[in-house]
Amino acid sequence: MKQYRSKKIILFVSVIICQISFCQKKETPKLIVGVVVDQMRSEYLYRFQDNYTENGFKRLIREGYNVKNAHYNYVPTATCLGHATIYTGTTPTNHGIVSNSWYSRTLGRKMYCVEDSTVFLVDNSGIDKEIVNKKYSRSPKNIKTSTITDELKLFSNNRSKVIGVSIKDRSAISPAGHMADAAYWYNASNGHFITSSYYKEKLPSWLVQFNNQKKADSLLNQKWETFLPIEKYTNSNVDNDIFEKVYKGKKESTFPYDLKKLRQRNGNYALLTETPFGNTILTDLVKATIKGEQLGKSKNTDFLTISYSSTDYVGHHFGIRSKEIEDTYVRMDHEIEVLLNTLDKEVGKGNYLLFLTADHAASDHPVFLETKKLPGKFYDTKQLKKELNIHLIHKFGDNQYVAYLDNTQVYLNEIGTMSKEIILKEAVAYLKTVEGVKEAFAPAISEWALSNSVMGTFIKNSFNPEESGDIIYHTYSGWMYKRSFGTSHGTSYTSDTHVPLLWYGSGIAKGESVHPHVITEIAPTLSMKLNIPLANASNTTPIVELFKEK
Repeated sequence: MKQYRSKKIILFVSVIICQISFCQKKETPKLIVGVVVDQMRSEYLYRFQDNYTENGFKRLIREGYNVKNAHYNYVPTATCLGHATIYTGTTPTNHGIVSNSWYSRTLGRKMYCVEDSTVFLVDNSGIDKEIVNKKYSRSPKNIKTSTITDELKLFSNNRSKVIGVSIKDRSAISPAGHMADAAYWYNASNGHFITSSYYKEKLPSWLVQFNNQKKADSLLNQKWETFLPIEKYTNSNVDNDIFEKVYKGKKESTFPYDLKKLRQRNGNYALLTETPFGNTILTDLVKATIKGEQLGKSKNTDFLTISYSSTDYVGHHFGIRSKEIEDTYVRMDHEIEVLLNTLDKEVGKGNYLLFLTADHAASDHPVFLETKKLPGKFYDTKQLKKELNIHLIHKFGDNQYVAYLDNTQVYLNEIGTMSKEIILKEAVAYLKTVEGVKEAFAPAISEWALSNSVMGTFIKNSFNPEESGDIIYHTYSGWMYKRSFGTSHGTSYTSDTHVPLLWYGSGIAKGESVHPHVITEIAPTLSMKLNIPLANASNTTPIVELFKEK
């Protein structure tokens, strides 16, 4: 009898334990935190790891899940597209953000990805209807599909809060989606964080108080010195390299950078964005946002999107192998530590789910590649546009055939009654003869779909009939549009597509995977973690490894 009772007790306890564990596994996180580190190559997790602490990137890797083989699958690989793709779960062919800027056939001019002439700047003093121009008129209206953040708002009947923050406007707006409570970004004119009247007509009091602290001035009144002794930075090039930006007021691109002396001649408040302290002020804003908006405090899951932009500015100015970029990531590691500590304190460890990725990676400067006997050259987009137009004039007569050309797309003008298909075929044929151009496609011509190349697949993922160029072209690896310093990105090569993807927190088991994954799997993974609908054009395949039992 005693043995029977003991078995019943054991069985009862086991059932209770199973029920508790089931509830814990199924419990919805109070806050989702999406972190994008602009221009972060996946290898930065490892190349600079000797100088990282145990509580930043290493904590995410040690206690979370590392998707080591995550890639973008379209071109160009750039900021606005990257953020839109992460949060819509689809590529430009559906969400319509085909570049940071593109040529609008309707407007007859270049258009910025988040521009919206119907809305106004909102700063400390409230809405300013006098400032209606391309610099401040911002909203997500150009995104043609829903985002995971939109779906959360719909599912919760608008009870979930969604906030986006970044230095860049496009990096705050695109992730937060159409239904966001707010998106806040940095105003390089005065050092404030601002929004647009798309969201609200005045800033919340907590943000006004934050702006009034003049943090940008405090950060710009100091020196940018290496965080650690410079001799510890062994995984970057010499401190004064020929392909690094030299600021006005300095003779060389070397540490230290006296920002107080440099700021007036180098953009004043804009200079902050080009240093690691742009990331610092954003972390401070994140802390203020979590407290001010009481994120993670209600019964509904909230969503905070964070995009660190200064890593991109530093990379563009100094390159992927500079002392400046190594120092920026050493400092970025500390920002991640502060972020995690803040979330632990304000939301509670285990109560939030965080993912960290990048909107694109970056490539080596062609001059550097040549010094290492690797293939790499420049091409000049302005010259290419001129030469293509001259070729078409010689072929078809005097006219302005090329409306716009950037580093991946060509837009042609409508030329009277002349067959556009004939012009397209001739333009594609010419581009294929240009040194450095590997492939060129005209999606309107039927045979383009017959291509079995990787680039052909990337084009299919990228092409949006309304917004994309008439021709999409691609260069050989190592080629970059002409620039005198730093780095860039935009290609379909792994140097630009391979990004980190770390998952941490509620419902995330420890581990890692080397299985190939595409960036469009982030949104469906979140949908299935939260048991909410997929974004309306989303990839339906989640990262299945994240659904294995702990």
